[in-house]
Amino acid sequence: MATVTPFRALMYDFAAAGRPEALCCPPYDIIPSAVPYLAASPYNIIRLEKPEGERAYASAAGLLAGWKARGLLRRAEKDAFYAYELGFTHAGKAKSTAGIFAAVGLREYAEGVIRPHENTLSKAKADRYELLKATRAQISPVYAMYGGEAPAALAALRGRERPALDFAMPDGVRHRLWIMDDPGECAAVAAFFEGKPLYIADGHHRYETALKARGELGCRRCLMFLADMAQPGLVILPTHRLVLDNGAFDESALLRSLGERYDIEKGAPLEERSFVLITKGGRYLLRFKDMSFNGLEVEELHKHIMEPLLGIDAAVQAAGTRLAYTHDEGEAAEAVASGRAVCAFIVNPTRASQVKTVADGGGKMPQKSTCFYPKLITGPVMYELDS
Repeated sequence: MATVTPFRALMYDFAAAGRPEALCCPPYDIIPSAVPYLAASPYNIIRLEKPEGERAYASAAGLLAGWKARGLLRRAEKDAFYAYELGFTHAGKAKSTAGIFAAVGLREYAEGVIRPHENTLSKAKADRYELLKATRAQISPVYAMYGGEAPAALAALRGRERPALDFAMPDGVRHRLWIMDDPGECAAVAAFFEGKPLYIADGHHRYETALKARGELGCRRCLMFLADMAQPGLVILPTHRLVLDNGAFDESALLRSLGERYDIEKGAPLEERSFVLITKGGRYLLRFKDMSFNGLEVEELHKHIMEPLLGIDAAVQAAGTRLAYTHDEGEAAEAVASGRAVCAFIVNPTRASQVKTVADGGGKMPQKSTCFYPKLITGPVMYELDS
């Protein structure tokens, strides 16, 4: 199904440009401040990933051309896959997530080969399209998942002692990359993916931008990181909802309405098939009265609470005026205590299997339903449309 091919990556020449930890940055949409990355190096990739100013896109294109001319960025001489591993600590335990960077043939969602799980915003896609048009390069990858154990060639490659890159970012996540340019190994990996659909985990905007670029820009492939969805190190963080004040919040009325569908227990911790509501008045466990429920909890939250009881439908959510988000339950409680939010909903994390189920059925989750951790950084590999 999916056409997964090796490619000639555009990569930093770290001997010329500097240390990788000073050159890489997070994805464009989760950078709280550009300051530390701009200060880390004059060649930090944030200048390409998230350019600023009136001529931002032209500036990024000029920098990209200049860095290539000076040898700071070089295109690989041979087609290759790039095995990649992120080592991190979560909930006090050492974990790792591994996969490969590859160039994946573009397919429309309707074909069922590349499967999304959430909707996108037009503003973000317009930004990514203008950057792609100016630079003719995919600066950061789409994160996608596949079902089934990793191909044997990839497992063997990760066992080799000396990766091409091995460094840690300031957040403590360790990044290791191996270059797989043996034609036999590449053929084995490509064949492994022939019968598999791919599920977009993160980067829907970037993928849809690539689809749009097929005509005008001649884009035929998309840079992706492909990870086995069943690997034990795959972590999806919960994304808790903070409800912002619109002057009409009534805690007593909300609790009465919630009591029709949920059993409410004050002070109890979160459990399966439940939410926790935090208000100025206390903390409440909302347990489904129908305990046979096996659907998507975050979808239940939006369909039966956010929309009918709080007036937060998909359009309001997209506007970003009534909802904020956090992965930290303590931050959610603090937001309510300080008055920054009128209430908060603590949710369980979405599971990779649920992402697959929704995508297989052609459905879409509410925005901010998943947060794959850790995020892929921008900088280790890029893909040029002309490669």
